[in-house]
Amino acid sequence: MIRNALAGAALLAGTQPGLGAGYDQAFVDAFAAACVPGRLSYDATRGAATAAGWGEVADSDHAELAALMAKSAEMLAAEDEIDIEHVQSLYGRDVAGARHHLVVTRSVLGFEGDDDPWVMVGCHLYNFDAAAPLDPAPVTTLIGQPIGQSHEMAGALSHVWGPPCPMPRTGDTSLSFVAEGSEAAALTGFSGIALNFSTSEPDPGEDVPETYC
Repeated sequence: MIRNALAGAALLAGTQPGLGAGYDQAFVDAFAAACVPGRLSYDATRGAATAAGWGEVADSDHAELAALMAKSAEMLAAEDEIDIEHVQSLYGRDVAGARHHLVVTRSVLGFEGDDDPWVMVGCHLYNFDAAAPLDPAPVTTLIGQPIGQSHEMAGALSHVWGPPCPMPRTGDTSLSFVAEGSEAAALTGFSGIALNFSTSEPDPGEDVPETYC
């Protein structure tokens, strides 16, 4: 039943119920405004989010935001092979008349025997009430290259793009739709659509080129 619902929803990509024909582009534009300008640091990304009209919220702002944060905390607590220092900021804002949420993260990953930890800045945009997948075309335009992989499993449909040439140090970009009531929703704690990428934070004073293109 979930698989049939997901297949039907995939046919509706680009026609998000109740949000108008321009919603897909508005969603990606909101992500770009908040996540791209300051992606090289946690504080700069938080500043970009505020400048783009996002306001900080508690996880209680949406039941699925709270569930997602609880799942994330469980996963961090269960990790025993990597030393992780993790901070996050939660934001809310209306996009195209619907409530959306943004999660900005900074994770310091320490590996045994390695004195040089990885520092990753993540930016994640969610519409927990979305009932259909997002058209991936606006994301392809933003990233500047075609979809690298697509997957459908357990009630989730996802697309992955490789590192964007115009955004040095940024890794893969992921766009997902999770069907309500699906196995994937139970595992992740949320349903709806999510768009995210993570960027490797440069060392202080490190020169980062404007583009790899």
